[in-house]
Amino acid sequence: MGYKKVCFTCRKAFSVYKNATEKINRSCPECGKQTIIFSHLFKPPKQTDIKKWKVVEFLKDHGFVYQRVYATYTDSILSGQSGYPETMAEAKKFIIDYKDQARLLIWDNDKKEFMKVG
Repeated sequence: MGYKKVCFTCRKAFSVYKNATEKINRSCPECGKQTIIFSHLFKPPKQTDIKKWKVVEFLKDHGFVYQRVYATYTDSILSGQSGYPETMAEAKKFIIDYKDQARLLIWDNDKKEFMKVG
């Protein structure tokens, strides 16, 4: 399965073809800064679309890295896959509606990378 390595400095996403057990070099190939790994479902906005990049960063900061999100989400039921918002107003509602599906990301200073918690 592939992933997207997302650089918010360059406003670019790079496809990464590795499985989940392989270590991914998280440095941006253009600027060298650390990237965030997003789901393969992520479709990056145009590099010049600053508003949409701010929405993407806002969602990332609240634990949404374009993983699958479902309208119905319990231990035994997953249904009604939801799409991701494109505006900040939609994003603010989205993080409230789907907060139970957010992934907590923390910075690991030793490894110099974000780690998923939970």
